Amino acid sequence: MHTTIIIFFGLVLLALMLYIGEHIGFSRYTLAYAFAALWLALTLINGAVGVVHAGQPLGSAIAMGSAVFGVPVAAMVLFMLLSAES
Repeated sequence: MHTTIIIFFGLVLLALMLYIGEHIGFSRYTLAYAFAALWLALTLINGAVGVVHAGQPLGSAIAMGSAVFGVPVAAMVLFMLLSAES
């Protein structure tokens, strides 16, 4: 359940960054790189907390971290491809 909540949080963060960032005047590519860097940092922190405080095995944390990082980033890539201006 925790993994699902964190993935949902990542998708909400992505939507907010794209919506607010475009209204401020940043390009989508700048926002995409910023989101990927921020989400990677948050995913690593989440995994470290799981290993240190919750006693989660490192292999399990890496597997779950890959999903937690991958789903929102895949959604971002899909959005960037579908909204690309030809």
